[in-house]
Amino acid sequence: MGLCLGSEVTEEGKRAKLHSAEIDRELYQHARREMNVVKVLLLGAAESGKSTLVKQMKIIHSNGFTKHELSSFKPAVLDNLLTSMKFVLHGMGVLRINLANNKNKVHAHSVLSCGRCFDEEQVLFPFISHALSCLWADQGVRSAAARGYEFELNDSALYFFDNMARIMSPDYVPTETDVLRVRIRTTGVIETQFKVQHLVFRLYDVGGQRTERRKWISCFEDVRAVLFVVSLSGYDMTLIEDPSMNATLRKLIYHHFTTATDTSNVQVVFQVVMDTIIKENLEAVSLL
Repeated sequence: MGLCLGSEVTEEGKRAKLHSAEIDRELYQHARREMNVVKVLLLGAAESGKSTLVKQMKIIHSNGFTKHELSSFKPAVLDNLLTSMKFVLHGMGVLRINLANNKNKVHAHSVLSCGRCFDEEQVLFPFISHALSCLWADQGVRSAAARGYEFELNDSALYFFDNMARIMSPDYVPTETDVLRVRIRTTGVIETQFKVQHLVFRLYDVGGQRTERRKWISCFEDVRAVLFVVSLSGYDMTLIEDPSMNATLRKLIYHHFTTATDTSNVQVVFQVVMDTIIKENLEAVSLL
């Protein structure tokens, strides 16, 4: 009986050792895979350019956007165009600028009162397209748009207005530049993975609004770097969720100036930042 018990313990011990060895092997393989993974967390206030930077990384390091992916941005581009015009019309009241052509009051009402402005095929209704064209031809609207910084107009608004005819075309497909310019509020956490030389970067884009910041904490585990993005165009603007707080009241640790919608500019900046970090690490261990 004692021999049987000893045999059972021995067999059980063997199974336990094999299971333990398998776990150790999996942990080792996982650690090797993660050695070349750089987890980067993107932080910053709302509309500071975090999502634009993520899109740039996709264009530069992940073969860009497919035609299907570009098409998926069409509703957002149309919404940005409409929202920007509504902002300008409201801004005209703030700046006390009148429409140059009184006939455009009808078009202003059409845009401001429009709830659903495009059909199932994602094409603007003809009366909305006509209204937008007439309003953008109005000198009063153009004067207000030129002073958009006084009522926090999106800095991509003028771009969409200048490309209005192309955007309102029934067969319109967004370009990569359109995608970089479009504003979509980030909710939750979005992960983008790309490879640079032998390193795999995992870039985590999180919502910048205060209501989204409680979700940041779950992303800090194993983070190698934090990029805090600040919009220079917001130096004299306040937070949307708190008008008493300056949008860029933040402390800089390391800064590098770039234009988020300029792909070649971002490509240079990303490489410069990497070179700087490598140089400082080599100096720290007396290898440089």
